Amino acid sequence: ERKISSNDKIRIGVIGYGVQGHFDLGTALKVPGVELAGICDLYTGRIENAKEKFGNELYTTRNYKELLERKDIDAVIIATTDCWHSRITKDALAAGKHVYVEKPMVYKIDQGYDVITASKKSGKVLQVGSQRVSSIGYAKAKELLAAGEIGKLNMVNAVYDRQSSIGAWEYTIPKDASAETTDWNK
Repeated sequence: ERKISSNDKIRIGVIGYGVQGHFDLGTALKVPGVELAGICDLYTGRIENAKEKFGNELYTTRNYKELLERKDIDAVIIATTDCWHSRITKDALAAGKHVYVEKPMVYKIDQGYDVITASKKSGKVLQVGSQRVSSIGYAKAKELLAAGEIGKLNMVNAVYDRQSSIGAWEYTIPKDASAETTDWNK
C-alpha cells in the first residue's frame, strides 16, 4: 500500500526462463517499480523468446555469473533445475543481489545450512517460492474454518492438475533441443 515513486525501481534478472521462470517473471512485472534487466538460460530458444517478448536490447546470457556481475540488477529470480538452487543462490547473495528462489530451496537438505548462512551474511532478502500456500484461496479457507463456517474438519484433500498419474511435472522437450541449442555442459 506504500506509494511508489519514479525513484523506487527494482531491476531484476531471471536465471532459468523455463515454465516457472516465465510465470514468476510475469508476476514480478505486475508489481509497480519492478523492471526486467536481464535473462539467463541455457537453451537458445528461451533466450530468443525473451528477446521477442521484451526487445532485442534485453541483456541475455547463458552464464548466470555474468548476469550476477551486472551492477544494474538488484534482485534475481532463480527458476532453474533444483540441483542448481543452492549454488546459484549463494553466488547471487555473495554478489549482493536479493533472491527469490523457486522451491525447493536446495536439492539436498544439508545444503540448506550454507544457504541460510549466506543469506544472513549478505543482509539481502531471500525468499523461497511458495505460490499456493500463500494464495488467497488458502487464506479464505482458513478464515472460514476458524469462523466455524465449514464445520468440523475431518480431512483435507488438495489436487492440482499435473500431467501424470504420479503427480510429477512433465514438460515437453523442444523439437530443436540439441547440443547446439542447449548448453548441456552447464
